[in-house]
Amino acid sequence: MLKSRQSLILFSLLLLALGLRVGAAIVIDRHVRSEGRQFLIEGDANGYWELAQKIASGHEYSIYTPPRRVLRTPGFPLLLAASITVFGQSIFAASLVMAVVGTGCCWLTWLLARRVATVSVANVALLIVAISPLQIGSNVQILSETLFSFGLLACLLSLTKLVRTGEALTAGNSFVAGLLTGLTTLVRPGWILWPWLSSLLVIVWSHQAWRRRILYATLIFAGCYLALLPWAWRNHNATGHWIFTSLWSGPSLYDGLHPGATGASDMTFVDTENVFSKMSEYDTNAHYKQRAFAFAVNNPVRTVELAIVKSGRYLSPTLNAAGFSGGPASLACLTWYASFWGLIIVGMVALRRQPVLIALLTGPFLQFLVVHMVFVGSIRYRLPVEFPLSIIAAQGWVVMMARIGVRRA
Repeated sequence: MLKSRQSLILFSLLLLALGLRVGAAIVIDRHVRSEGRQFLIEGDANGYWELAQKIASGHEYSIYTPPRRVLRTPGFPLLLAASITVFGQSIFAASLVMAVVGTGCCWLTWLLARRVATVSVANVALLIVAISPLQIGSNVQILSETLFSFGLLACLLSLTKLVRTGEALTAGNSFVAGLLTGLTTLVRPGWILWPWLSSLLVIVWSHQAWRRRILYATLIFAGCYLALLPWAWRNHNATGHWIFTSLWSGPSLYDGLHPGATGASDMTFVDTENVFSKMSEYDTNAHYKQRAFAFAVNNPVRTVELAIVKSGRYLSPTLNAAGFSGGPASLACLTWYASFWGLIIVGMVALRRQPVLIALLTGPFLQFLVVHMVFVGSIRYRLPVEFPLSIIAAQGWVVMMARIGVRRA
């Protein structure tokens, strides 16, 4: 009886999550059509869509002239290419595919919470991510965040034996964790840092012999780079260099560290300077990276100031992209995140005797906070890491409700 009731709750919450995302896809599609545009957030979406079309049609995986062959990792364009192959050149159909993936993220959040906490916490965590306003709107965009969120949660699930009483991490778990990390890096290159953080978690908190801890950490790296090897091999054939992620890190770094940097993204310098027409893609990436490092060394105070600004943008409780800030949407975000972060604080206090669980659930959040203090900051980059954070918030809610119940009794 209890299992049937729980199954009904889970199904109902997932149906709610899917319904809200499909509804958002419909509203957004009508809006962009009325505006005569393809995407709600232009720029990255256009590039992803063009690359997906190239994959679906069997053309070279490149974009722009001269061709940039290693601009984007292929994880997200492959998903879009699958949508194009099945449903044709329909952006709306791709948005519905993203709605399904976003609902999958909600389910993985429930599953992760169920493995490390109670059923009540899992249900509340699922409800939080199902109705989160920004998650609903973000999940149906033609952007990589949603698919990355799915991969991120899968990576965390592979490490839950670290926090489950009576269970121990195995070589198989570690290798799978590495493979999932590599596959997720093909969606978001910044995830390439996760093997270091996850290996640290294994070495510090695994209750096994040191040689096993070192072995498992090594297997995480081995699995990660094995998953990336086919992409790196392709890049070696295309450029003559072993590139395991992309050749966009240099311009992206310079975007956040140059004399006119504001903490927000403004890649107009790429077209203005037109360096790609004068150098190879590999040399252009190195060129911008060198200029960014030179700026940081010569302007340490401004670099620190920018890092603070970027962290503020990453931690912002409201939308900070041009054209989306202000108005009722910002008020709704403020209300939502005041509650969300408040619950996280309560949850952290409740989980203070489980440091490994806190580290696992907050690790991605902290990793990307540091990354985007260097590159550029935006609330958009925080949304994927809110899925594991919602489990801490759910713990906070359950604790608060239990206290209210005790008082009423």
